[in-house]
Amino acid sequence: MASASHSRKPSSRAALPRRMTKGPLDAPEDPLASTPAASQQPLSPQEETNETLPLATTLAKPMTPRQGRSPAPEPSTSEEERDLSFLLDSSIYHALSQVEVPSPFRKPFLLPPNQEASLNTILQQLDSLIADCDFLRAAQFAGSVLVSGTVRPTDAKTIFRLLEIRYSCLELTSNSLIAAQEAKALEDLSSGFYYDELEPEKESEEEAIEGRPRKVPQHIMPFSLRLQALRLQSIGFSDPRRGVSSLFDVGMECREHLSSPTTSPVQRKLWTERLHETSIRVVNALIEMGDVESAARTLQSLKPTNTEDLALWTSRMILLKIKTGDISGAQRLLESSTLEPQDKPVLESLFAVAEGRYDDAASVLSKNEATTDPAVEAFVKQNLAVAYLYRGEIRKARNLLEELVDGGYSFQSLTINLATIFDLTSDKARDLKTSMVSRIASHQQDKTQVRSYLNADFKL
Repeated sequence: MASASHSRKPSSRAALPRRMTKGPLDAPEDPLASTPAASQQPLSPQEETNETLPLATTLAKPMTPRQGRSPAPEPSTSEEERDLSFLLDSSIYHALSQVEVPSPFRKPFLLPPNQEASLNTILQQLDSLIADCDFLRAAQFAGSVLVSGTVRPTDAKTIFRLLEIRYSCLELTSNSLIAAQEAKALEDLSSGFYYDELEPEKESEEEAIEGRPRKVPQHIMPFSLRLQALRLQSIGFSDPRRGVSSLFDVGMECREHLSSPTTSPVQRKLWTERLHETSIRVVNALIEMGDVESAARTLQSLKPTNTEDLALWTSRMILLKIKTGDISGAQRLLESSTLEPQDKPVLESLFAVAEGRYDDAASVLSKNEATTDPAVEAFVKQNLAVAYLYRGEIRKARNLLEELVDGGYSFQSLTINLATIFDLTSDKARDLKTSMVSRIASHQQDKTQVRSYLNADFKL
């Protein structure tokens, strides 16, 4: 846990108060802004681990720890003076196990590095594990590096990078609860400790004397890690409302940067992107809380004006309306929108399934089974198999899913759906599922693993 020097150190900057203002997540119409709002970021895909048969509705690949969202501002010199030794405590990080990994995909964990090991070499090893989608081993290695003594307590950049890898890889391997417990060690992310303004009174006096505009304090943590840690802390403290209110505070901070005359045009564009990403995180947090109607209202307020971003927003809005049960509203939105040709059939089939029109769903998907994008075609075929299953054509559904597996596809909803059909149709379901694991493992012997695998992906 955090050292006493951190937990009892008086904050040099007061925690950001929650301000009463209208629309903290809306980008202000700033006359100083010289660039338009940046494009929207995709919603984080949710893992499918339930017993139902999920239909694939998004083609976005899960974001790996290497895919950063937006670059952080240049760190100030004061960042180097932060003592982050409380984050290098071995009691924070849990031991990991490969019990939940199917045996064909198990590999031994890497040994902890010694203190003489080169940090660059260690980070290259981590990058290699992530590139191979070996996320559980990457999480284990990142944790062992943090407590190995190879990282200086004042090397904030490396510590935060290792934490982001650790948290992201834990989430990608269905260990979100472990990540949530470990994120609690960060304590209050809005405290003055995490800002570059070490002596606010002195700086404010100097700015007033010289007539300079007040500089907005910068948070020393990478923005993507900060948003991730806020969500994990809300899980770890079992307080989802804490996560939403913290995101609103971050949104207010983004607006503060956007309205500051010291913000450059390049930084203004960056903070606009961050404000939008924070807004989408609020929508996600509301959905996780079960307040889908508030999430829909929030997303409605984020409707973009440019055509490129409007298509993504429309898809999200349609899915949210379906989730709230507003099928007619979602249908009207679909009819009035101009979506990509490959997106409309998938959404139309969802309407048909939601209304119990499985024959219509199968018909729509059959007509659009062949597309120019093989990945899209695989998702369409999987949804078609689910429609066949609902129609009672189990044999046809099983053949279609097995054809996809034999073709080298192994995305999570595909393996779960096929495992479910094995459970429904055979007394030897476990043998069939084990055979499926072996087939997928054999397909990947000559190429890079496309994702991490857990027993839950095969219902084992």
